[in-house]
Amino acid sequence: MPFDTPLDTPLGAPFATPFDVAETDRLLTTTRSVRRRLDLERPVPREIVEQALEVAVQAPTANNHQNWRWLVITEAGVKEKLADMIRSSWAFHRNDMWTNAGRRRHDAQARRNYDSAQALTETIASVPVLVIPCVLGRPPDAAAINASWRARMADKIAEDPGHLVQHGETRASIFYGSIFPAVWSFQLALRSRGLGSTITCLHVPHERETGRLLGIPTGVTQVCMIPVAYTLGTDFRPADRYRAKERTYWERWGQ
Repeated sequence: MPFDTPLDTPLGAPFATPFDVAETDRLLTTTRSVRRRLDLERPVPREIVEQALEVAVQAPTANNHQNWRWLVITEAGVKEKLADMIRSSWAFHRNDMWTNAGRRRHDAQARRNYDSAQALTETIASVPVLVIPCVLGRPPDAAAINASWRARMADKIAEDPGHLVQHGETRASIFYGSIFPAVWSFQLALRSRGLGSTITCLHVPHERETGRLLGIPTGVTQVCMIPVAYTLGTDFRPADRYRAKERTYWERWGQ
């Protein structure tokens, strides 16, 4: 494990921890994006997905809105139609991504990630379960919200601190910040049960077509897609990451 302080050694006062820290950290540090090691042959029981979703909805949600919805797809014909959309999006995305990648295209880890994403587009129709996390409503228009606020502040004195406020970015942060904690909890719950997953957004460019296919109302935002399957082997390890202390500042940026 690439840590200076062993993760099974609690920091701070010597009080008993409420969880097995080593096992918790092992779960958190070995839950990987699984694309090529998804078992396409082994069925995934419905109850396992439901258990993981029950864990997911315990995640934090802004103002307790709980405005998430989860659409689970297992029908082969529907998955094939979604796969066609995904392959279409990948054809555009990979060209744009690789054209603008510069020196990263020569990086071994970037190349492995690219190859892994490519492999998933070829097999995603055969993944046992596809889950689409959704949010009721549409993403906030940050620019429009900020413009509306500036109009409200137009008759205020120049010294009013409200002129310095921008609400649009806050609304956007709340919108997506209320679903991705649940998405990650879902993936952790899957991992703890021997299943793998990843986040892909390649169907999102076809959101309207997907909505018509699956009956999703136009007022609902499809955030991403999560392929779910048992994994081929369980020997997942921490990724090669920059150390947190190399990317962490205290009190001021750059310190």
